[in-house]
Amino acid sequence: MKQVVLSLLLAAAPFVASAAPISLITNGSFEDVSSDEGVQTLTPGTWQIYGSIPGWSSGPNGIEVRNNVAGTAYDGNHFMELDTTANSIAFQSIATVAGSLYKLTFFYSPRPGVTAATTNNIEVYWNGTLLQLLSGTGGSTHNWQAFNFSVTGTGSDTLQFKATGEDNSYGGSLDMVSLTHAVPEPGTLALLMGGLLAALGVRRAKARSNA
Repeated sequence: MKQVVLSLLLAAAPFVASAAPISLITNGSFEDVSSDEGVQTLTPGTWQIYGSIPGWSSGPNGIEVRNNVAGTAYDGNHFMELDTTANSIAFQSIATVAGSLYKLTFFYSPRPGVTAATTNNIEVYWNGTLLQLLSGTGGSTHNWQAFNFSVTGTGSDTLQFKATGEDNSYGGSLDMVSLTHAVPEPGTLALLMGGLLAALGVRRAKARSNA
C-alpha cells in the first residue's frame, strides 16, 4: 500500500508544480511570420497576407497577419484576421496521443467597426467536425472573447479556422490559440495528494497500534 501511495504522489507531483501546461500548437499567437514570401517582419501598424507562416497553412487566399492595426492583439503584437481578399482558412496539423483528452483554447473578436455580424463569421473545426460558429458585431476596439473546448486526440489531428462571412476583406480576428493535455487543475491534484498522504498516515497509525 505504501509503495502504491508513494507512486501516485510522485506521478502527480509534476502536474501540481506546473501551472502553465505546454501548448502543442506551433506559433499560436502568430508572432512568427518568417516565410519564403512577403514581408519577414511586421512593423507596428502594418499587415501582410502570407501563403503560410510557421505552424499554419492556408488555402489559395492566404493568411492575413496584423501588427496592431484595425485592432490590437490579445497576446503579443500580432493577431490573425480571416477574410483576406476573400474568405480564407488557416489550419494546423498536430501530433497527439490517440484517445487522450485535450483542452483547446483560443481568443476571438469581431473586427472593430464592422457592425454586420455575418461579416465576422468564423467556423472552427477539429478533424472536420464543427466545434463552433464564431460571430459578432464589432465595437470601437477589439472585444476578445475566450473559447474553450475539450477534444480527443487521434494521433494526428487537424485544427481549422474557416471564414464564412461576406467576401469583403473584413473578417473576424483570432489570437492565442493553444492545445494542452486535459489534466486536473493543480488545486484538484493538491487535494488528491493531501488525501493520499492522510490515508498513508492512517495506515501507519493502525500499524503502530497493532504492534
